[in-house]
Amino acid sequence: MSRIGSLPGHLRKANPLMTERERRVAMVDIAKLSTVLDDPEVQQLLYGLTHVGPRMSLAPPGPARLHAMVLHLADTTRPEQYRSWLSDSAPNMPMTVEQVRLTIGDTAIADLAQFTSGSPATVAWQLASVLPEVVDAVSPGGQVVDSARLAREIADAIAFDDRLAGAFGR
Repeated sequence: MSRIGSLPGHLRKANPLMTERERRVAMVDIAKLSTVLDDPEVQQLLYGLTHVGPRMSLAPPGPARLHAMVLHLADTTRPEQYRSWLSDSAPNMPMTVEQVRLTIGDTAIADLAQFTSGSPATVAWQLASVLPEVVDAVSPGGQVVDSARLAREIADAIAFDDRLAGAFGR
């Protein structure tokens, strides 16, 4: 099967605006997102963040809220830090728990802790660890994907993981 044949359906469709390189970058980012979503605790944390977490700019629950969160991080982190997460070549600079609190708020962290059966301190630490990876995974070529594409990529990442797991699971 050709490299293009292995791409998700929405990337295989003829798109004269998307080059072969862009298609490959998009596939790599789906693999990055798939890697991030491999951990069931991260899945639960991100689901909670997008459903019981902060109401970012009135975005509805799900991918739209995650998209709003990723964009809001640009306002609550240092510019060079956020740029490192967007970069396809630079290592991701770490995020601090204080930045998580600034971005999400203590009430939302407490709600998320209750949702995940964890402590607020643990949830804040986990988010500080995973959010740079999420931003990296949803920003091919340094541009954050829109919420509709983010929804497709999340679905593709989950399907990609399911295909890798095979008939007998992980």
